[in-house]
Amino acid sequence: MSTNKNAVITITLIVLFGWALTSLYSAQMQFAEILKGPDHPWEINIPIFPLLTFFVVGGVLTFMTYFKNSKKQHSWKQAALLPPELEESDERERHLTGKACRSSYVAMWYVSPVAAALLLLYPIVIDFMPYYPIFVILMIPIVQTLTYFISWKRNY
Repeated sequence: MSTNKNAVITITLIVLFGWALTSLYSAQMQFAEILKGPDHPWEINIPIFPLLTFFVVGGVLTFMTYFKNSKKQHSWKQAALLPPELEESDERERHLTGKACRSSYVAMWYVSPVAAALLLLYPIVIDFMPYYPIFVILMIPIVQTLTYFISWKRNY
């Protein structure tokens, strides 16, 4: 698969995972309300659409990526566990991947403190954005993937 498709697939999976986590967070908050007092109703509503979308779309995209990688890799472990962005067929691609990984690593040194600082805003935004920590934490792999993709394309 091309690097463009791999980046889009990876970012799509991260966004869908975040959406599924927000529905689970909502269920967790409802459960916390039940534990606070017996006067609350003993029911939890879990939105199934985000979870179902994540598993169906994520499963299809993961299967497509695995199927493409299993043709290029010699073992199923390597095809299943190696990120699709790290496909290398020759020395030039290994060099590009190395430069892109370095750029992505350097970006993590900037993104991690920014994410930690953004988490300090959580008490301010908790009332109108209770899922804020999920978004901040998932921002880290999205920035990492985008940095890798941009670096790979710039050096290609």
